[in-house]
Amino acid sequence: MVGAAGAVRVGVVGGSIAGCAGALAAARAVPGAAVVVFERSAGELRERGAGIGIQHERFGELVGAGFLDASLPATPGHSRDWFTRDGVSADGGGASGLGKLIWRQPFPFNSYNWGHLYRSLRGRLPSRVEFRGDARVVSAASGDSGASVTLADGSVEHFDLLLGADGYRSVVREAMFPGVVPDYAGYLCWRGLSDFAELKELPQDSFSTVGFNHGHLVAYPIPADDGRVHFNWVLYSAVPPDLTGDLSTATSIPPGAVSDAVLDFMDSLLTRELPPAWAAAIRKTARENVFIQPIYDFAAPAFTKDRMLLLGDAGAVSRPHAAAGTVKAMQDAASLLDLWRTTDDLDELATRYDAARRPAGSAVTALARRIGAAQVLDTPDWAAFEEAGFAAWLGAQMQLPDGTEMGGRRL
Repeated sequence: MVGAAGAVRVGVVGGSIAGCAGALAAARAVPGAAVVVFERSAGELRERGAGIGIQHERFGELVGAGFLDASLPATPGHSRDWFTRDGVSADGGGASGLGKLIWRQPFPFNSYNWGHLYRSLRGRLPSRVEFRGDARVVSAASGDSGASVTLADGSVEHFDLLLGADGYRSVVREAMFPGVVPDYAGYLCWRGLSDFAELKELPQDSFSTVGFNHGHLVAYPIPADDGRVHFNWVLYSAVPPDLTGDLSTATSIPPGAVSDAVLDFMDSLLTRELPPAWAAAIRKTARENVFIQPIYDFAAPAFTKDRMLLLGDAGAVSRPHAAAGTVKAMQDAASLLDLWRTTDDLDELATRYDAARRPAGSAVTALARRIGAAQVLDTPDWAAFEEAGFAAWLGAQMQLPDGTEMGGRRL
């Protein structure tokens, strides 16, 4: 346990999942420490259309580490069903409108609602953690024995340790490594939600992926706030640049702000590429409720510099294909907590944290790049696959260095 607890002051930039997890780690590691979270949003954090798949073992690890609640609402998944438009599978999948079933992959994942997970994690913060909403950090800097932040109102605050949990456009990372920014992958995804109860023809207890030329659809049910079940879908595709303009610095484009041209392209894609049942399911989401997410990735040169540490997407952004972002953020915080319990030297803590988490971030980023290349940019003839060949093709994409998992490193 760290000594001189009352003297330790920890700043956390970003109040989303990575920030709450980092603040929780700091509060538990150093009882009595002053922990301040700066969140730029003034109201409640929400993420539209955000379903999260978490593998059973990773979920159990995070429950055991005290970051997740075992009773978190979930929809169980028993398999990942891979479809494509052409052909009819042995069980008549094509005739049903779902397309050819290539493989029913064992898939020990449950799906969760981002909002439920965030509120549960935020609720675990001790009352002594100061959570400041509408507090925008505009810059950060390291000093002789700590780090400081400058806020939009011009005020400056100093900390013994600063955690950058402010996402892929991180102010803290910019202070550590100027000019290191995410790279646009050259494609995007459309996202949306609809009422799963209206989609009886779809698989009811699985994650589904539908492959097509230069893209794929990922869809699965997630718990809704009102007790219903939502159909959560993500449609990836390369899109002609003249339709989107420059996406190299864009963030997600919210519902109501997506251009008619980009929505029309999506609609033509549904007609041309997807089996009828999947196209109809996506069209249950009103056009004005669809939003798009340009796909980026990067891994920072290091997760620490002086007394500044990076957590979550601030340190490494993996494309969503790996379903790793939320879990990786909490694993970063859980690893930090474990390390902090063994040393009261903050410089040693920073060094050991980088050694523990940078390899995992880099590995997951590389994994998601391979998936994106194989399943969006250079897609195979999906309809030509049979189960054995497809399993081998997919398995080659999933290779990771020893000791890592799809969600990051085992705790």
